[in-house]
Amino acid sequence: MLLNGEIMNNAFKDLLFREEFLAKKYAKLHQEITDPQLQKILQSMEYSCRTRYSMLSEKMNQLGITWRDYE
Repeated sequence: MLLNGEIMNNAFKDLLFREEFLAKKYAKLHQEITDPQLQKILQSMEYSCRTRYSMLSEKMNQLGITWRDYE
């Protein structure tokens, strides 16, 4: 049975992993698509993911959660 701290650690790590995955996915699509409007949307989505990634990693640092394996 996992402790509350372990559940929280796992949740943060999962969120961090997902944000990084999505940011990379949006960046790749941005390069493949030629429509300027779609490129702008994808670029914005990538930026949002990277911003959330930064916020999550900062909070994890404050909580003492090890996450370097996910960078």
